[in-house]
Amino acid sequence: MAGENSPDVDLDLLRVSAREFLAEREETGSVEDLAAMDWTGLLVDEDLGGAGWRPVETCVLAEELGRARDASAWLGTTVAAAALASARDDVRKDWLADLLAGTATAGLAVESDCARVILGDSVDIVVLLGCSGIQLFRDLDSARPYPDGDLLDVTRPVWRVDLASISGVSIGSSDRAEKLLAVARLLVSADSVGAVSMTLERLTAYLRKRVAFGVPIASFQAIQHRLVDLLVFEVKARAVIMRAARAIVAGDKRATALTAAAHAFVAAKATAAVDECMQLSGGIGFTWEYPLHYELRRVYTNAQLLGTARSSRGLLAEVSGW
Repeated sequence: MAGENSPDVDLDLLRVSAREFLAEREETGSVEDLAAMDWTGLLVDEDLGGAGWRPVETCVLAEELGRARDASAWLGTTVAAAALASARDDVRKDWLADLLAGTATAGLAVESDCARVILGDSVDIVVLLGCSGIQLFRDLDSARPYPDGDLLDVTRPVWRVDLASISGVSIGSSDRAEKLLAVARLLVSADSVGAVSMTLERLTAYLRKRVAFGVPIASFQAIQHRLVDLLVFEVKARAVIMRAARAIVAGDKRATALTAAAHAFVAAKATAAVDECMQLSGGIGFTWEYPLHYELRRVYTNAQLLGTARSSRGLLAEVSGW
């Protein structure tokens, strides 16, 4: 049995306090109030003003933000702050303190064959993670950003922008970029788990109240089996994410493989899990403005943002020597 002061107990306390804070939060699009809780500095060393290198705790918060359907640029700002920790002094002084305070926000981008996808509306900077290292871009208006019509998330804006048309500043090595991209993939995966968890919780409460043939729908064995399958996915997804996050903290040589496996697993199954919740919700589940649809669009977007299940399977095969 875990001891009273075990790391798992600490994470449970963090989860509970984060959930309570987000439930009472008035504005879901603000990064500044999250920064006041030190949530933007969880990947930045303490001597630079952050809370230390804490990928595990950051994944817990990402899950809770997914549950709450947070609309802020927290993910991009948090990863950008971590990236700036390795920048030269003048660039770091220009941006890091503002990102940690939430008075400036950042979008996150990854290299692709066409335009780059960024997350966040009206961001001040964009950090690009790629095989050649980490770059910082500031003159975003010249890059002609436009909304991504292929992704359906209405709680968090996703944009495409041609970063090749503007000049960037190198702020990190390729190894650093690979490490931060691995963490970022875990964060979007955790966000999806949070969305699935919220959907399943709402569905279970709904089926306990709805009555058919004189009994609650949740009492039917076929329904119970499907709910258990959804719960098993939620627990497994959370477990693989936490395993990968702990491997990153420990400097485990298998960290890249574990991160790729976690991202591939969640990206492949989260959308189907929310769709299953829609089927079990009956007619209300197909109502476009029902909260379930916001979670469905969110997990679908997460599955495309920083690579797909297929690309992560390819990375897993590559690093595993398959």
